[in-house]
Amino acid sequence: MIREIAEKLLGRSLTNYDGFDVETIENAETKLGQSIPAILKEFYITVGKLDIFMSSFQRFLKPEDLFYEDGKLVFLEENQNVCYWGVNIADTLVYQTQSIDNAVWYSEEILLPDFLQMIMYGQCAEGGYPFSGAIYDMDQDELTEFIEEITTKDWQKVVDHNNWIIYENDRKLIWYFTDDNGNLSEDYPLFVSTPTKEDFLKMEEEFGFSDLD
Repeated sequence: MIREIAEKLLGRSLTNYDGFDVETIENAETKLGQSIPAILKEFYITVGKLDIFMSSFQRFLKPEDLFYEDGKLVFLEENQNVCYWGVNIADTLVYQTQSIDNAVWYSEEILLPDFLQMIMYGQCAEGGYPFSGAIYDMDQDELTEFIEEITTKDWQKVVDHNNWIIYENDRKLIWYFTDDNGNLSEDYPLFVSTPTKEDFLKMEEEFGFSDLD
């Protein structure tokens, strides 16, 4: 799953140089005194040295920096150190806390494999892909029509969690946030992120996205 998504988003095959070697992960486990969940090990071994997935927005801890807190393996920190994510080893549920000291953990209500998939798309959307734009004046009815249009053009919904929606088509990402009623958030526009300028110009011409720069 990790390899398939990574290669799709990168547009190339992965190599052994894109991730950490097994020995590095085993040394991290020895330091922790406990095994790292299999899917997280796969993540580090497969893409652990690729900034686009590891640090382009949120920041994954390096294997040697992983640590346990309150029975949870902490593996990810928010880009401004506002919060941290950890996984409960017993059931692989992901939790978030705003502070490591005297941590209060809140369930993300998502399992680690699904969370990693979401974050891989999210990292590309929110910084990993260098070209981005937005449509600022779209209302809910227009959004509904827009989504109906793109889904007839082979766009697939790849993220739908915690008021965050991402659609993908050939390494192009359309994404937005919703309110608690499922409507387009008034605080954010409709975004697009692409890996190339050519792709962005196509999105600009076809759908009317404006360059964020």
